[in-house]
Amino acid sequence: MKKQLLIVSALACNFVNTNLFSQEKKEKIESLEEVVVTATKFETNKKNIGKIVYKITQETIENSRGKSIVDLLNDVPGVEINGNFSTRGQNLGYYIRGGRNRQVAILLDGVNVNDPSSFNGDFDLRQLDINQIERIEVLKGASSTLYGTGAATGVINIILKKASKNSFSGTFNSSVGTNSSSENNRFAADEISTNFNFNGTLGKLDYLFALNGNGSKGLSAAEKIGNKEFEEDVFSRQNMLLKLNYSVNNKFKIGVLTSIDEFSTDFDAFDFDPISFASIPADKDNNLESFQKRFAVNADCSYSKGELKLRTFYTDIKRTETPSNDFFKGEVLCFDIFNNYKFTNEISLLTGFTAQFQDMIQRTSFSTIEEGKGKQHFYDPYISVNYNSSFGFNLNAGSRLNIHNEYGSNFVFNINPSYNFTINNNLIKVFTSYSTAFVTPTLSEIFTKLPSIGELLPEEDITIEGGFDITLSEKFNINATYFYREETNKIGYDPTTFQTINDLGTFLARGFETEVNFKMNSKLSFLANYTHINRDENLLLKIPQNKFFIKADYKLTNSTFTSLSYRYVDETTDFGNVSLDAYNLVDFFLNHSLLDGKVTFYGSITNIFNENFQEIAGFTTRGRNYSLGLNIKL
Repeated sequence: MKKQLLIVSALACNFVNTNLFSQEKKEKIESLEEVVVTATKFETNKKNIGKIVYKITQETIENSRGKSIVDLLNDVPGVEINGNFSTRGQNLGYYIRGGRNRQVAILLDGVNVNDPSSFNGDFDLRQLDINQIERIEVLKGASSTLYGTGAATGVINIILKKASKNSFSGTFNSSVGTNSSSENNRFAADEISTNFNFNGTLGKLDYLFALNGNGSKGLSAAEKIGNKEFEEDVFSRQNMLLKLNYSVNNKFKIGVLTSIDEFSTDFDAFDFDPISFASIPADKDNNLESFQKRFAVNADCSYSKGELKLRTFYTDIKRTETPSNDFFKGEVLCFDIFNNYKFTNEISLLTGFTAQFQDMIQRTSFSTIEEGKGKQHFYDPYISVNYNSSFGFNLNAGSRLNIHNEYGSNFVFNINPSYNFTINNNLIKVFTSYSTAFVTPTLSEIFTKLPSIGELLPEEDITIEGGFDITLSEKFNINATYFYREETNKIGYDPTTFQTINDLGTFLARGFETEVNFKMNSKLSFLANYTHINRDENLLLKIPQNKFFIKADYKLTNSTFTSLSYRYVDETTDFGNVSLDAYNLVDFFLNHSLLDGKVTFYGSITNIFNENFQEIAGFTTRGRNYSLGLNIKL
């Protein structure tokens, strides 16, 4: 940990001393004038928000061709996506600020999406393709006031691409790459991806139509034992997305979105040794097939003093596992209607109402939930006040009431003041917040709980945070956030009865995260971030205490972009008290454009030094791999 702190400090000092104060013009950094939506649910300048909102822009996505959504999220401080460096079919763990999957709200165009048929109720990011994404906003901390259940440690808002103003525009993207472990570096085309994207505007109608398919083979999910080779586990995925928007006039717009996602993956498991009581990785002929349909209707209405928005979403999910024949089916219908009214240039009021209806069927060897037996619904009225003064003081405060048909009601609130000021034309923002959040039990947990448990309670969280965001010039920015979080009624698992319970007591998580951005000149820029997580030892499974990431972007020419990154992930512990060593990864990305950017060739080398590591005990990780791709703008 000390070593990583020294590295971050040295980088920051070096940047400041050698380049910063030589700048003649000192202006507010452009990023603070950027508009974000996740922190307030409507467009707001970052400088008026008492949080650090991390934004993965379209420029970042285009300069990182070959990376997935999960790859880019893994670069954000405070975010650890466990399973990302394993086989493509590996289940993913979303660990934000020491939390777990159920404590992260994932949004699609601002709507909270989830899978009611899964044990954690989480959304599978493997369902989305990076080529369909305009940008991603990551907001950390308790955010249940605006986004309800699951927004206990963070919110990931994935915003889909907008249509071109031309009548027709489109892209074709295809890539091929290797997929090997560090112990078996074979050079073969084991990963293939193809994407078509067509969009445009025809009068008052704009459209987006996207098709994607990708596949992966070559690796076994479970790591081989001794000289015995395990069979490769194949992953394949297909996706279709259609988005239509009709502008009735310049004040009112209505849109629909529909998508179909299907993937199939082989996966392995463990055998239990009755003598040593150890779980031993085993080569299994297991397969998971998932089929998901989504349909949404949205409406936006603007008027002189504000905006009224409606967001609806219907999801139908089916998952089947063989040879066990385990079957899961989930349906969720939700809508969110909210209005932002601007009383003055300084004060606005957001009021909203959310409802969600969930249903599931589950048939496994451990438990069964028959059709019509696994239902829940809840209604959430909420309110949020935003005050942005002319002298730099900002305040966001709000509350939400969750009314649930199974356990009654739950009240959450937040208060988030911040203050902007300048010293020698350098912009400084300081902020703090006190927020509460909740996580509702999933359908699987509610309807398979122990008979002795009369009621499974929602998890409740309290988060206190404080930090700063300093802009010393157009070219240099540094931010840092300290957080403290308490969990009560934690939703846990009883290994003796294989059932869900509420763990007694209060569980703590605390830490800090910092990021430095430095643009040395028009060609060279640096990004470095560091995260420290400290929480109860028994809750630190797969969550590294220290994580460091640094990236250098360099434009060789106006049409050639390169990126070199280094990642350090601290040692962790997995189930069964298995120790996993720390690891270091170095990656290189390059893209070159031709014909005024209409054709782009890109490539990458990941895990350049072929580091041998594990992020999940007993499961394979990828070693040094190569990829090449082509993007054509039509």
